[in-house]
Amino acid sequence: MAGSFNRAALLLRAIAQDAPRGASLRDLVTRTGLPRPTIHRVLRLLADSNWIERDDDAQFYLGRDLVGLGLAAMVRHPLQRIADPALARLAEDIDQTIYLTLRVGDDAVCVARHEPQDRIQTLVLQVGTREALGTGAGGMAILAALPEQEAQRIIAANIRRYRQRKGFDEAGFREAYTLAQRRGYALHDGLFREGISGIGVAIRDAARHPLAAISTAFVSEWLNQNEREHCATLLQETAANLSRELLSLAR
Repeated sequence: MAGSFNRAALLLRAIAQDAPRGASLRDLVTRTGLPRPTIHRVLRLLADSNWIERDDDAQFYLGRDLVGLGLAAMVRHPLQRIADPALARLAEDIDQTIYLTLRVGDDAVCVARHEPQDRIQTLVLQVGTREALGTGAGGMAILAALPEQEAQRIIAANIRRYRQRKGFDEAGFREAYTLAQRRGYALHDGLFREGISGIGVAIRDAARHPLAAISTAFVSEWLNQNEREHCATLLQETAANLSRELLSLAR
């Protein structure tokens, strides 16, 4: 029973890695390493529970029943509800798209996106996008805010997934991680996507542990050094305010 449950959880996470586009059977074999017969069997069980859906192109998606479970979980974890007004204001203040990324185990999931009205945006994440923790400015900010031993364990666990990204620069990744630790926020130029830069700041829970991050991404040539520093300052202020709100709720 435990083995079947673990395989089901592994497949759900694999489908969630690219939730908007879904996952093919080949994707699931690559992401999980499970044999095809095992994947077929567990997918049938998940479909019977309405936890996954399959379209006419044989792409698998998370099912509607999981939406209800997720909404029920949000009652106990109200970060998105608390953050939405502040992030909407921040998007207008810096004229950039703002992402809210939540840590889920060794992954990071985009749970909200706020876009300003005027500028043409660089949309690198959709709500529901799930990536290896450390990927993108938000994921890197969370990773760098963790205790060193925990962060190194996550890097070791995710290194195969990092390397699957086209053009992944492992030396550049580790340098960005070290710099984020020193600065207190993540900043990268083209590390995860050529020509795209990002800034991310961790949000801490009542125990001062990083549970999420806010971030922005932009075409590298759009912002000069002063504008980047201004964005970083506003992101840090907003993240600190949200951390304080979470602390007040825990009292």
